[in-house]
Parts: sequence; structure tokens; C-alpha cells
Amino acid sequence: MKNIVINESDMRVSFRVNDDETVELVDFSGMPGSQDMSYPGLKEQGVWKTKDTTRQLISLQLTGHSSMRACKHNMGSDSSALLYVKHSLTEDEGGRLLCIEMKDKDQPGLTVTYYMRFFEGIAAVRTWITLENTGQEDIGIDYVTSFIYEGLGKNGSKPYYDKFEIYVPRNSWANEAQWNHYDIMDLGLSYMPVQGFNLPDASNNRFHYGNTGSWSSCAYLPVGIIKDKETGEIYYSEVDFSGSWTIEYGSAKDRHLYIALMGPNDESMWWKNVKPGEKISTVPACFGVSRGDVSTAIGELTKYRRAIRRPNKDDECCSVVFNDYMNCLFGDPTEEKEKQIIDIAAKLGCEYYCMDCGWYADGFWFDTIGEWKESSQRFPHGLKTVYDYAHSKGLKMGMWLEIEAMGANSEFVRNLPDDWFVCNHGKRRVERNRYLLDFRNPAVRQYCTDVIDRLIHDYGCEFFKVDYNVTTGPGSDVDTDSRGEANLEHYRALYDWWKEIYRKYPDLVVEACSSGAQRMDYGILELHSLQSTSDQTDVINNTYIAANVVSAVTPEQAGMWVFPYEDDEEHIIYNMVNGILLRPYISGMVWKLSEEKLQILADGIELYKKIRDELKTMTPFFPEHFNERKAESLYYGLRNEHKLYLAVFGVDTEKIKIDMHSLGAAVKTARVIYPEKVNCTISCQDSILSVILPQKKCARLLELDFQTR
Repeated sequence: MKNIVINESDMRVSFRVNDDETVELVDFSGMPGSQDMSYPGLKEQGVWKTKDTTRQLISLQLTGHSSMRACKHNMGSDSSALLYVKHSLTEDEGGRLLCIEMKDKDQPGLTVTYYMRFFEGIAAVRTWITLENTGQEDIGIDYVTSFIYEGLGKNGSKPYYDKFEIYVPRNSWANEAQWNHYDIMDLGLSYMPVQGFNLPDASNNRFHYGNTGSWSSCAYLPVGIIKDKETGEIYYSEVDFSGSWTIEYGSAKDRHLYIALMGPNDESMWWKNVKPGEKISTVPACFGVSRGDVSTAIGELTKYRRAIRRPNKDDECCSVVFNDYMNCLFGDPTEEKEKQIIDIAAKLGCEYYCMDCGWYADGFWFDTIGEWKESSQRFPHGLKTVYDYAHSKGLKMGMWLEIEAMGANSEFVRNLPDDWFVCNHGKRRVERNRYLLDFRNPAVRQYCTDVIDRLIHDYGCEFFKVDYNVTTGPGSDVDTDSRGEANLEHYRALYDWWKEIYRKYPDLVVEACSSGAQRMDYGILELHSLQSTSDQTDVINNTYIAANVVSAVTPEQAGMWVFPYEDDEEHIIYNMVNGILLRPYISGMVWKLSEEKLQILADGIELYKKIRDELKTMTPFFPEHFNERKAESLYYGLRNEHKLYLAVFGVDTEKIKIDMHSLGAAVKTARVIYPEKVNCTISCQDSILSVILPQKKCARLLELDFQTR
């Protein structure tokens, strides 16, 4: 027997190679002094503990092999057949990479390699699996996990069903990033041993959530949090992929809980035939553990997301963008309208101007996409005239694209071959009168490259808002082992295409959008600078999104609408506070605002520019918990070791009390920094922060200095 133990940022990760050469993940803990699990083979509190209690490293199901899976993905029959060959632990700038190579004793020629990437100073890892067929026969794969750990709850004395709560991140159109938390037994994960069979893991039940198709976050964020109320450990996870994925919990042996993280699998219509000489990889997943609360979990995930992100100039600059869509032109641009708004955007201090949808359409913008040529009706002097005008005002210029789809009504699109598009049962898939491009096709990628080249070279475009208003469903059924595999290959081709675009244009800024945030994940956000966080048009409703969205995306990537549509002081302040701790994404009917009200908006933008270098290094802070949808007041912040910026919203109250004990520090000073006119009262006593606002539907941005106890 040999042990592989790695310590990083108060995490203890321990693997064991048994005498029979099987490999286990025996400990993934944030507990100081945590020990490997032992299995004494005795009856304890009515539950049998078995001598043969193996914690699998990978859950893998090969086609045609016996299985007792039922509905749980920790029951793959082939995991115990994987035998240790060798391992390595290499260091590089910023971290370490563990590789464990195994051979399948029952399937000649199958080599499985387990990867775990550690990041210096971050309590989270990135994991993925490769499978290589070095034999002479095809090997079918039903499913394989990117990560599985069967020891949740091993620390402490209580069984998992008496001490865990699970946080579930629901996500929907115009209602993004809304978290619920549940007692674990409320989710049906109770433990009822079957004594006569000596089966301590008798339950086939599980709790899981995920996505099937190409909108990764249309129902849930690909993120998970689970809290051990006994030990104080908090576990967090995410799947870094834009297509199908699953996060799954269920009972494991010895009154422990397991978590499994997967990309596409058998339930999302995925199956893969690995041919001789072929090597495949799972999608990457993140898992981590620390001691603390949801702020701790999201803080470590934020550090992880920053670590994996493509380095780029925009992440350093965090530029302010004006976009002409939301509560503004709504897809009806003209030369005259754009010039008027550009004048105001420059005056406000914006740095980029993005022309949203409709610039290519004589009529309605939605179903005429694909050719990406300007409308001469909207721009009789040419689109470049508007670009040149914006540049003359000191603004960099951008435009909206939906590069992965084409309108079904276009004559240009009808003449293209079917293999350009996602097809099912011999027909092009049509979603909302659009066809969906299949990036597996090199001709598609070349066409899209030509579009990007032309728009950059002809107009001087420096920013693209890339939308995605449709979904492929499980995927194409053309030239593939399965629809799920086609979807996986499509996304990998799309990612590679974007990498090639960035190699050509390293300073290009791209915003990811998908009917707001129906594709908000770190498969795509590992590459792009900015994420549209919602299509919500109401400023109050938008607050419920702003107050939680850093759970899904780093603050500096979270494009949050600031869209005043009333010439009212508190309305404008409320809008600005929505966005100032994120990436304020300016829009709205600014031409209707008085000079006095425009100045209030400009003051907010100026303040953001002063503090944005700090913000991009800070981590999220939720004083009490995630903000709830029906709460009458909302608050969230960004913090470092000595300072906290806190956004406070009185939705349906003007008197707010905030429990600051989770800050772990004594508040020294607290002051309003936006707006400049101080017309509210702040006090802090015994770690209870009291804020009295001048009215309901009112917001303020605070700066707190504190002293660690």
C-alpha cells in the first residue's frame, strides 16, 4: 500500500494505492489533522461497516459490462478494474499537477489517466479524466465522471443525513442566480440500511441537477455548495462546460455522502465509441473545501475562476461599456440615434460603445441574422460613419453578433449545405425560426472567421457582444456516435475557434451573452472577458440578480445593466449601485435625463474607475447568506483583508439591519461613498450594521474599514 498526500491552502487531499493496485480517493478535507478513513468491520449504531469499503477514484461504465447502476452514477462496474501503473506530481508557475495512470484489467488496451490541478493559495482543484484505447478493438463508454468523492461527511461523529445542507443555484431567463438551500433529508437522501443483506449503501436514491443541450445555465448554474454543519467544512464545485452537465449527490458507504461531477453522460444522450488509437477527455470540473460559509465558498471559486481565465488586457482595465439595447433602442438603431447616444456616452466617461442587434436588418432584428452586412436603410451613409464618429469622441467601438446561428428566412442561408447546421432525423433543427451552426464543420469555422476579419478590418470593430438566443437540444445526430457526443465536439470546436480568433486579435474584447445568462459557465468564460448577466428590464428585479450573480462569475466579468429610464435621482442612484461592484454596463434612455441627473450617473462611473483596480482582486461577501427573492432588503459586497465595499438596497424598507459577524472583524469606520450627497444614517454596534435610507426603493454604496479580531 502507498499513499499520495497533497496539502494546499488548508486542503488535505489523500489517495491510496491498495495492495491489489486499485486506487482510492480516501480524503478530501478542510479539517486540520484529518485522518484516512478506517473500516473496522463492526456494527455501530445499527449500521454495518464493511471491511471492503473502497472509495472509487473514477466512476466508469463500459458498454456491455455488468452494472448495478440503477440511477446513481457512483455504481459504475468498471471502476474497481482500474489498476495503478504510475503517478507523477509536477510543479509549474502557480501550482502543481497530479497525474495517476491506470490500466483496466478487464478491458485490454484501455488506459485511464486521472488529472488533478492544484493552484497555489487557492482551496480548490481542477480535475479531468482521459481514456485512451491502445488495443485492437473498439471500446464503448456509457459514462465517466470528471470527479467523484465518496467521503463527504467522514469528519465528525454525525452521519451525513444529520448534518448536511445543500445549496442549489436556480437560474432562469431574467431571474438568474437565485439560490435555495435544503436539509439533506428533504431532498430524499435518507439512509435506511438493509440489515439482512448487510448493505450499508442500500439506497438507490440520489439528488441531482444539471442541463441537457447547449444552454448550460438555462435551469441551474453549473455550481454546487454543500455545508457540514457539524464540522464547519463547506464544499463547493462547478462543471466548466457550456453544454450538458450533471452535479449529483447520493448516499455512499459508512453513512457518508458522495458527489459526482460530469459533463455529458448517458442521461443526456451521450455515448462514445473509442476506436483503437483514439484518446478522449472528460470536461474539466472544479472541487474544493474550506471552513466557513457561502462567502468562503464563493471566494475560493472566484480565485479559481481568475486562475483559469485567459489573461487579457480587458481583465486588467475593466473598461466601462455603453450598450444601446436595454431600455434604450431595443434593436432599432439608426445613424441619427446612435450619434446622439454616442455624444452622451462619451460625456458620461464610458470607454466602449457597443451597437447591439438590428444594425444588419432593414426590419425586425431577430430572424435575419447570418450574413452580417449592414442595413443601408438604417445607415444611409454607411455603418463606418458611425464607427468613425465614435472613435472621434474617444470611444472604442463594438457590435452585436450571434455567430452560432442563422435566420431561417434568409435566402443566403437557404443556399448553404445542410452539413453546416445541427440536424436531427435528416432535417435542419429550427429554433425560433433560426438554424444552428455546427462548429465541427471546418467550412463553418472558416466562414465565421471571415466575418470577424471583415468586421474588424472594414469598420475598426474592437468589441463583440456575442449572443446565443437558441439552443441545440441534446445535439446533432449527423456523423457522430451520439447526439451528446456531437454537442461535446461542437463546443470543443467552438472553444478552439475562439482561441484562434484571440491569437489573431489578442486585444479583442468579447462579451458572452445568451438571452441574458442562459450560458454562464467557465467553459466559455475561461476565454471571454465579460458576461451579460440578465435580460431583466426592471431596476428593482435586476437587484435580486446583481446581489447574487458573483456566485456564478467573477465581479469584473459580471456585466450588470445600469439602465435609467426615469429622470429621478434615486432611480438613477439605484441603477448605478446595481452595477458599481461588478462591471457597470451602461444603457437606458439617457437622452431623457437632465444635466443634473446625467452628472449623478457620471459620478458613479468616475467612482467605479477609481476603485476598479481594487475590485478585481477582491472576493465576494454575503453578510448573512445568499440574497432571497422575496427579501425586503438586499446587500452584498466585495472585500479584502482590511476593506469592504457593501451595496445596500432597500427594496421595500428604509430601515436595514445587517449582521456582520461573518466578517470576522470589528468594523472601525463606515461611510457612504455613492452618492456623494450623504443623506442616510449609518451605525455599527456589536457587529450589527444599521442603515437608515431616506426612502424605500433606495440604494447606497458603503465603504467599511475593519480590524481583524
